[in-house]
Amino acid sequence: MRSLAELQKEAGAIQLQIRKLLLNKNGFDEGIADKLTTIATITTLREKLVQIQVEVRTRFPDSL
Repeated sequence: MRSLAELQKEAGAIQLQIRKLLLNKNGFDEGIADKLTTIATITTLREKLVQIQVEVRTRFPDSL
């Protein structure tokens, strides 16, 4: 089982990836396929982030 610190570190890394994708991929010069790929990647990262957040809430309810 992962510790609270490990879960928080992983969640922070995922949030950073999402931010980078959102900030760097809003240009007008990319094609539809690239935008769809970015959207799919962000969706996958958000799903992982939710899983981590649920694990933190259930295993460490006092950490919030």
